[in-house]
Amino acid sequence: MNRTGLIIIGILALAVIIILVAVKIIEFALGAILLGVAAIILWGLYRWAKNKIED
Repeated sequence: MNRTGLIIIGILALAVIIILVAVKIIEFALGAILLGVAAIILWGLYRWAKNKIED
């Protein structure tokens, strides 16, 4: 009984670690996507402002 309890606790601990790593990877991916979207928006605003100034 003692050994099976330790195995179950070990499996649960490993599952929690895997979930935390997955959440960090998802946060990093979302951050990278948002950074890319922000860069595209800023580039579009720059082009729009540049055209307005030249006119």
